[in-house]
Amino acid sequence: MMNLYYRGYVIHEEIRSICYTVFDRRPDRLELASSGTTREAMRWVDGRVAKRAAAQWVARHAARAKSKLRVSMSQPALL
Repeated sequence: MMNLYYRGYVIHEEIRSICYTVFDRRPDRLELASSGTTREAMRWVDGRVAKRAAAQWVARHAARAKSKLRVSMSQPALL
């Protein structure tokens, strides 16, 4: 049995070339998914990392837009 550390996740080999389990990042290391090959497990991790990065980008972009809107709305228009 082998553990493969990939992008902060652990891919644990249950049965070689048949069953792999993906565990979450530290500190919890919860079991997240199972796959048939290491390549499938790596693709699953890549998809999860991409979703997390996209969500962070959207949150940052929304925060920037909100702060710009707040600044422009707080100043009265000069006539």
